[in-house]
Amino acid sequence: MKGNRVFIITIFMFFSFAAAGYALTADSLGGVEIHGFVSQGYLKSHSYNYLANDSKKGSFQFNEMGVNFSKQVTDNLRIGIQFFSRDLGDAANNKISLDWAYGDYHFKDWLGIRVGKIKIPFGLYNETRDMDMLRTCIVLPQGIYNDLLRDVLIAMQGAGAYGTIPLHKAGSLEYQAMAGVINLDKDNGIGKYVESKFYGSLDVLDDFNTDTSYAASLRWNTPLDGLALKVTTLKYDYDLPVEMSFLGTTIETSVGIKNFLMVYSAEYLLNDLTLAAEYSTTELETSFTLPIYGRITSETKGESYYAMGSYRFKEWLEVGAYYMERYPDKHDKKGHSLKQSSGYGYNFPEYLAWLKDTALFIRFDVNDYFLFKVEGHYLDGVETVMFGDNPNFKDKSWYYFAAKATFSF
Repeated sequence: MKGNRVFIITIFMFFSFAAAGYALTADSLGGVEIHGFVSQGYLKSHSYNYLANDSKKGSFQFNEMGVNFSKQVTDNLRIGIQFFSRDLGDAANNKISLDWAYGDYHFKDWLGIRVGKIKIPFGLYNETRDMDMLRTCIVLPQGIYNDLLRDVLIAMQGAGAYGTIPLHKAGSLEYQAMAGVINLDKDNGIGKYVESKFYGSLDVLDDFNTDTSYAASLRWNTPLDGLALKVTTLKYDYDLPVEMSFLGTTIETSVGIKNFLMVYSAEYLLNDLTLAAEYSTTELETSFTLPIYGRITSETKGESYYAMGSYRFKEWLEVGAYYMERYPDKHDKKGHSLKQSSGYGYNFPEYLAWLKDTALFIRFDVNDYFLFKVEGHYLDGVETVMFGDNPNFKDKSWYYFAAKATFSF
């Protein structure tokens, strides 16, 4: 708690200096660049507690705060670090974390090396997902950018290479490749996600790390000005220590997760128009060990996709929308197998097999440092609704509202 107070006071002090007109420039700070942001949101949902565990009655437990420091040490070497805190209902609870920290040595345009805790280039928006001022919508499409799984996707501790390769008339290629481990805090969302996906039949016991994880991306900046195509891959494995009931007794075991993800992305920028679309596939293997039965393994292949567009009508006004679909099992999109099955004493409705989300959003830029957004979502299906917050999936169609204010410097 003391650390949280220090972090919040630090953020407040930097904003106070900025508001008073003191320039936090690299020249005035010995070459150190300092940037930060504070976002405070509000969620109100119908039928289900979504994202925040208390959003049916309206929740302010929806915020992010970050401050980062970086310095260009030499022409080729740059170092940086960011501290981050967020609250998402009963997940994270403003716990301070080391979001990223790395040394970056740039040999040539086509080759650079990063070591430390490095952002994962997953899809179009993962590297900037916490920076609300860099996009129009409040809530990114949850089929690809699930907020409870932020820690799984945000960064890995290891090493990576990157670079830009000119293709002359064919544009250019940007690549990234990295390997490392992903450090996971069960209280930041991953624990809640796993417990809900097992419908309350187990409890996650401890924090944990992945085995060696791998990520790579390739972005083609095409000859058509403003059009970029990108492909991303991410592979991670981990064993999650859990406690569960079995044959009337409580046992400790582990849940093994192996996931291989691919994201295919397209983005087109034309003056005040922004268009984006992404398609993601997952190959998920889940296993756990039980007395008598031994190791039980299941495999599913899922898919998610969305299309999004926005248009800036004025310097202070931007309006947009997206449509998304998410299927955890692409071979059971209608939920027939799910409806016929039962598990953990629970009967599954067929609409647990999908989530379809239509979102409309508006962004107001008050000035260069302050913005405000509002958005509404109409949803069909409940695939990303957490069972732990909603023990009864009674409605197939529902909606929620979000608003957010962001300060940045």
